[in-house]
Amino acid sequence: MDTSDNQLPHLMRRATETLEPEYPDLVERGMRRGVVLRRRRRVLSVAAGAAAVAMTVGGIAVVQAKVGPRAEPPVAGFNAPIPTAATTKPTAEVSAKPLPPRPATPAETLTTLRGLVPGNLETSGGTTWGDDFIGAGLLVDDGNGKSWLELSGISTVKYNPNCSDVPKTQHCKVQPDGSFLRTYQMKDGAIVYNSVVLEYPDRRSLSLTSTNTLSLDKDATPSRPEPPLSLDQLVEMAYSKSWVFPAANYGKNLNR
Repeated sequence: MDTSDNQLPHLMRRATETLEPEYPDLVERGMRRGVVLRRRRRVLSVAAGAAAVAMTVGGIAVVQAKVGPRAEPPVAGFNAPIPTAATTKPTAEVSAKPLPPRPATPAETLTTLRGLVPGNLETSGGTTWGDDFIGAGLLVDDGNGKSWLELSGISTVKYNPNCSDVPKTQHCKVQPDGSFLRTYQMKDGAIVYNSVVLEYPDRRSLSLTSTNTLSLDKDATPSRPEPPLSLDQLVEMAYSKSWVFPAANYGKNLNR
């Protein structure tokens, strides 16, 4: 076979003559292949651009998160939920402690004594006395003759009240409230005394006496057969809540 340069074009034409009918299909497939490749390159280009934009935005977000203002810790009272009426617990009411009563004066003590006299008795006169205690007395009358009723003393004593040191004739008894109650009757000839002494553990003390004379003076004489007030009536008067005691240091040092 002649393979010289002069024969080469001839040989090539003969080799491609049989391919001529299929050429158009080859060209068409090549064109489609080019279109597909161009579309792929375009999609890849767009995707790459989108990824670049996303990375840029993400980087900005990261930078902002790192360089932005630092989150402050929650402050009590501001971030806490606001209590509602259903969750708010009612505040216990604080009751004010009652103030102790103002210490009694002699005039007020006489008024209290008069007010405690049973309604069937009329009262008249009245006087007060005392140094480190308050004494008060007045006349009472049940229609059978006047007689003397005396609050022998209302004060704070300096000893610890008890029944152990009291004569048995005074019938001292400790009461359920802790107080010490003495009830007794004395007779001196025709003179009769009904007496009650009430003492509290905190040393408050008062004594009441009803007699059948017009006074407790030594030279007093009976004005009636018996005292108008019984021991039971005197006990009821002694336990009255109306009594107001003088100050514990009541006496000369208060310039009475």
